[in-house]
Amino acid sequence: MANETANKPAGARSFEISGFIAAGLIGIVAVCLAWPQIFPPPDQENQLNLPNLSKRAAMLRQTSDPLMRDRLCIGLSYEGRALDRALPPTARVFITGMLGPTNAPGIGYYFFLRNYLFPRDVEISLDGKATFVAQGFNGVPCDSPEILKSNGFDVVLGFPNNQLQLLPLTTNGIPHMPGDSSQQ
Repeated sequence: MANETANKPAGARSFEISGFIAAGLIGIVAVCLAWPQIFPPPDQENQLNLPNLSKRAAMLRQTSDPLMRDRLCIGLSYEGRALDRALPPTARVFITGMLGPTNAPGIGYYFFLRNYLFPRDVEISLDGKATFVAQGFNGVPCDSPEILKSNGFDVVLGFPNNQLQLLPLTTNGIPHMPGDSSQQ
């Protein structure tokens, strides 16, 4: 065995040693990354880590209503599904504050709600012809409830301070929860 090591070129022996060092470093990094996921500190109770995900999975298993499941996971999905249940399928929806480069970060609201409110007409431009460019969407903005109503929209949605705000413009834009006796 000593002869075999002596017969190896010097580069081969150093590769074996540096291979062990690299493997050890990779192992240490892996443990450092995995440790807080498996054993989170007490101040991370609301973080997404394995113990908390396990608790959330148990809550989700007990909930059969998709609306309540969304409420436990993604708040915007909950809002979208609740609006879908509450608005008539013929309601025309306008979402304000989605046009231009300064509003580009909030455009996810539009994509989420457009998905959940399908087949309703959901617009962000008054003319219905919003165009996507590198800096966001271009189109005809409108914040006037009177103009939106005269253009056939039933409800206006906005997100001041990242909170959903709803303004019905017509009776078709008034949300009704299923089983609500005041529904027309």
